[in-house]
Amino acid sequence: MGRTKRPEQPQTPRHPSQGPLDGYLQPQTGTSGDSGSPKMAAPSTSGPALDRIESTLRDLAAAMVTKTDLQANTTAIQETLRTEIAGIRTELATQAGRITVVEEANAALTTRMAATDTAVARQGEMLLSMRRHLEDVDNRGRRCNIRIRGVPETEGSENVIEILMELFRSLLYPTPLPEIEFERAHRALRPRNVEEGPRDLICCLHSFPVKNTIM
Repeated sequence: MGRTKRPEQPQTPRHPSQGPLDGYLQPQTGTSGDSGSPKMAAPSTSGPALDRIESTLRDLAAAMVTKTDLQANTTAIQETLRTEIAGIRTELATQAGRITVVEEANAALTTRMAATDTAVARQGEMLLSMRRHLEDVDNRGRRCNIRIRGVPETEGSENVIEILMELFRSLLYPTPLPEIEFERAHRALRPRNVEEGPRDLICCLHSFPVKNTIM
């Protein structure tokens, strides 16, 4: 018994210019129930409108971001971040060096200020000591001074030393007058005023014992 051959099925001819999107864009045949309805007529998908749609879809597919583009963008962002971080680290290192210099200068100034304060305090003590010494010298310089009040003033110029020698003789009489050496002798340094009375006579002797004898 021989095998019976199955009748060959008719094959649908393929579209010669079928593209990747033609499966979605081919017109679909309506059902038997819809073929008779004039309101459900299938829209025409051929012509310039279909070409524009395919062109738009291809442009959209070409404009879509790919994995390569994302990797390239990620790499560029990473490189930019590395550059910025390296610059920030360099700037921080520079600022750290400047801060170190400022801190060292501040420490040096603090040390100098402490030394200056010590020197000023020492100079203050020295000035106080010098002031006391000058006062002592001034007082010692005045230990030979004699101030005499109530001696009448004469009109015009007067010889103060002769007036004092005559006064000292009268004070020491009958003791002989010792040898007296004057360093200076003058009236008090103020304007002459009759209402205030005669100005004082002031003299400075060379010998302190002679001053004690007169006093």
